[in-house]
Amino acid sequence: MATMSLLRKPRQRRPNKSHSPALKKCPQQLAIVKKSFITTPRKPNSAKRATAKVVLKRTRKVVDIFLEGESLNKLNPHSLVLVRGKGPRDLPGVNYHAIRGKYDFPALLNRRKGRSKYGAKNLKKADKKSTLPYISLKEKVERYRYLRYGYSNQGRHARRF
Repeated sequence: MATMSLLRKPRQRRPNKSHSPALKKCPQQLAIVKKSFITTPRKPNSAKRATAKVVLKRTRKVVDIFLEGESLNKLNPHSLVLVRGKGPRDLPGVNYHAIRGKYDFPALLNRRKGRSKYGAKNLKKADKKSTLPYISLKEKVERYRYLRYGYSNQGRHARRF
């Protein structure tokens, strides 16, 4: 005989709520920049944080993303970025991050720590091989474009001159 419960409606577990619902359970998504701007964080902090309003290409949702890194180089409209979840804690409403070193969002040059986060290459390996690291013509052109125009030529959707 089945045991009867005294409760008519037993307690139900709350469904887990996603912190990045616009990504639709994808780890990253491609996005097109509509507008980039600088915002200020919440109360105890005070700084300038680079953010951008983007349209996710797959879901067509408009979200705000955080552009991390020291240089506050703004992205031009219609440039492509790769977006992941989890924004900074002190910016309300900004729940997404842009991934550096992909598409039109350039990697930070001469970055020693947290290279994978900022898309920088390891220069120590080149230093161990020889005193002067050999830089190919392709890398020279890429560095020149980064310093001159503020973007790298990585990815399928790179701009052509």
